[in-house]
Amino acid sequence: MTDTAHATGHRHGALAFRTVRPDDPAAAPMLADLEREYDARYGDHFGEPASTEINRYPVEHFTAPLGTFVLLYEDEQLVAGGAFKPYDADTIELKRIWTAPEARGRGLAGVVVEELEAEAGRRGFGRVYLTTGPRQPEAVRLYTRLGYTPLYDVTKSSEEVGIHPFEKTIRTDAAEPTRASRPTGTDTTNRTDAKTATDATAAAGRAALDRPVIPLRHPLRWIAAAVVLVLLANLVETLFTNPSWEWPRVGKWLFSPAILTGLQLTLVATALSAVISFAGGIVVAIARLSRNPVLSSLAWGYVWLFRSVPLILVLVFLYNLGNLYPTIGIGVPFGPHVEVPTANVLGDLAIGVIGLSLSEIAYASEIVRAGVLAVDHGQHEAAQALGLPRHRQFLRIVLPQAMRSIVPAFVNQIVGLLKASSLLFYVSLLDLFGVVQNLSSTYPTDIIPLLVVATLWYLALTSAVSIVQYYVERWTSRGSVRTLPPTPLQRVRAAWRRIRTGGSAPVRSSAPAGRPVTADNNDGRVIS
Repeated sequence: MTDTAHATGHRHGALAFRTVRPDDPAAAPMLADLEREYDARYGDHFGEPASTEINRYPVEHFTAPLGTFVLLYEDEQLVAGGAFKPYDADTIELKRIWTAPEARGRGLAGVVVEELEAEAGRRGFGRVYLTTGPRQPEAVRLYTRLGYTPLYDVTKSSEEVGIHPFEKTIRTDAAEPTRASRPTGTDTTNRTDAKTATDATAAAGRAALDRPVIPLRHPLRWIAAAVVLVLLANLVETLFTNPSWEWPRVGKWLFSPAILTGLQLTLVATALSAVISFAGGIVVAIARLSRNPVLSSLAWGYVWLFRSVPLILVLVFLYNLGNLYPTIGIGVPFGPHVEVPTANVLGDLAIGVIGLSLSEIAYASEIVRAGVLAVDHGQHEAAQALGLPRHRQFLRIVLPQAMRSIVPAFVNQIVGLLKASSLLFYVSLLDLFGVVQNLSSTYPTDIIPLLVVATLWYLALTSAVSIVQYYVERWTSRGSVRTLPPTPLQRVRAAWRRIRTGGSAPVRSSAPAGRPVTADNNDGRVIS
């Protein structure tokens, strides 16, 4: 979050400050990176997610006249930032000191701290107080270089000290800070020593900081990793050295016409069942959430029935439906009917898709219902306040927000549906698994290669569904995150740019559109 190099001699463009509120969209990249780095460094070290610190204080604490929040731009690119809030009547507390990862090592954090000190002096404050964590040695070096006095025992290790407090007087005519203005909970003896022997303490601090930082070792973790790698290497070795796998035969069957025909049937049955089950799941979920007791009861009964009956039984019943009902039709109960032979209406593929869909609708409806219930009730009230019809409230406001919760669980159902399609073999449909079963009977010496072929194709199909899931989840999260995470392709491109530029690629974060940071920006101060 901070760096320790001097800024002079390393600047590549014009630097300009801009004062914003912490909830300004321009500050979002900085706060997101701070949250990521806090969690990476501390995890639950303090008994709570370290990123909780980001949202601990009200926004007003960092806005005038109480505090300030500044962003530092270089040629319209956000490179650093920081803030302070009041600590007491004469003291400010520095917070959120940050430098963009690609801009570190240039002393920009020091430039931000000096700007915050200057602003505090202009507002009449005479003292700066701050704290930093035990796993931020670069921050300790920064504050020591800028003349801050450590308020802890510098002879102890960082983990022993824990939270590292610092202070600095920023007005030469300021009186000695009173006891009331000092932070509570610090070691009084250490503070007295620091005030009466500043030079000696600073020298001891520099000596302590010069000592190498020895990271905490985790031998058991490395031993466990080594054991897992050895087992994995043995598994890989058996895959390629055991002749029983018969990899040449796997290559022969992998793209054979029979296998591809079965694969096509699997894809068609899965795709049709997924679409039908999702649409049917929405209908059943709406019925379960309805205030109409008949619709709600029928929907509950449907879910209860098809979650209780195994899928194979549903398929077998449908396959023998012609024995139960030789004809199917519609008409007036106990009156005239329009009927057609069952065998003429339901072919093998239709039976398979209907069977899969009937079972999956029950599970999909619960997924949709859970997603709808996860939408904040205030969204429902806001939609009603707009006077929208109930169907538009659901389709335009509630369902889009529920999709963020629905997508992961429903895609998991699609993966299960893809594998459940192998049961179609038992109703005379030769899907991928059915073709493999038939070929195994015809070529008994190729049973293992054929099973490997089926495994590879199921792995490929599941991987393709997972890739689609990633992009759908990314699309549905647009309204709930500050910035979308980079795609794998974007990460590869960013890594390639860093390699080409020697690790100095510009930071891809910018101010809101229409408000460029330039030398004549009214709410910024040009410093170079």
